[in-house]
Amino acid sequence: MNEILVVDDNRTMLMFMERVLSKRGFKVTTANDGTQALHVLEECPDIQFVLSDWMMPEMDGIELCRRLKSGNYSRYIFFVLLSGKDDQESIISGINAGADDFVVKDTHVDEIAARIKAGFRTLALHNEITTKNEQLDSAYAIMKKDLESAGDMLKRLLPAERKLSGVEISYVSIPSAQIGGDMLGYMQLDEDNVGFYLLDVAGHGVSSALMSFSVQQSIAVNSGKGSIVKSSIDQPPYYQITQPSSVLKQLNDLYLSDDHNLLYFTMVYSVLNAKTGEMKFSIAGHPPLVWLHAATGEAEFIGQDSFVVGAFDFVDYQTASLQLEPGDKIWIYSDGITEAEKGTEQFSEEGFRQTVMDIKDHPTTVQTEMLVNRVRDWQRCEQFDDDVSVLVVEWTGYSEGEQACNTKFSTRVNAQFFK
Repeated sequence: MNEILVVDDNRTMLMFMERVLSKRGFKVTTANDGTQALHVLEECPDIQFVLSDWMMPEMDGIELCRRLKSGNYSRYIFFVLLSGKDDQESIISGINAGADDFVVKDTHVDEIAARIKAGFRTLALHNEITTKNEQLDSAYAIMKKDLESAGDMLKRLLPAERKLSGVEISYVSIPSAQIGGDMLGYMQLDEDNVGFYLLDVAGHGVSSALMSFSVQQSIAVNSGKGSIVKSSIDQPPYYQITQPSSVLKQLNDLYLSDDHNLLYFTMVYSVLNAKTGEMKFSIAGHPPLVWLHAATGEAEFIGQDSFVVGAFDFVDYQTASLQLEPGDKIWIYSDGITEAEKGTEQFSEEGFRQTVMDIKDHPTTVQTEMLVNRVRDWQRCEQFDDDVSVLVVEWTGYSEGEQACNTKFSTRVNAQFFK
């Protein structure tokens, strides 16, 4: 039953309104003034409709309306102001106080009842929307918790601290939301060779994160028939390391888009021989590498013209080779860092290269964090609009003294993950 609180200091008016509204199917509760009305509403939480006189002692209808319509009140109240005045100034005052409707006392009771019914329809719609919003909030809270859990899982997929002979590695990975589409990693392929990669799935959100997770799992298998980074051969050592271009080709075949899946990704995959310093790499539509030369302190771009992974079935990728000198560093990054914006200006690949040279004298273990903080300071904002990933690999050189303990890798690795 629709419940109404009628507020009026005139007892005769209260009795009249209670009788005529009850006959029309409303459940009526009464109060003598605004103060009593607030008490009744506190005791009767189901009442959401108030029909109140304007002029009353203690607390008039205007003040009662203001309190019920304030943001601090516990629930939504549909408020109809009842007045003996029928002038524009009175109507404006009532509406400004927050009244939903304004009725003159000498209005025919059937019209008053009709307006009340219209008010209850509005109230029902409001309550329905409120309920749906609460359901959406609850669903969003569950989704947010699930996304945070997924983000934590993806975070755990990033490399933990490991010792890699002749190599020092540091990285930063910052998703733009709870989960992102960037993924990076490195792995010891054998006692001499280290594989490392960085990929950036187009778009954001769950679908991009799922693809980055899937690609990471495809690369993580580094032995047996399911491996794309190593293959079996008949002669000792009974395996061979897959060329970087072939790794990208196999990934392209695995993740080729169709009408139902339009995702693709850019990627760099590299293999560094930690004994000789030779680095083989292949790039798929990704920003160029930055090669910092220890001898000169200069940094240069190393890139390839190539297609992204997963978009076309006809592509081939190329394997290139670099000969590093001890202390040389290779920087790999996603475009979220170079496309960071300040107004209409982007940080840019050139800005990245210059920053790499600026921070070259600091320990490798802190350089990725320093670079990201430099971009944050430049854009004057802590947050990034896109996922940001930065990986730096330094070849420290290989000493013959390590020959006898190749299975005990000895170089520091630093990994930073920021939310």
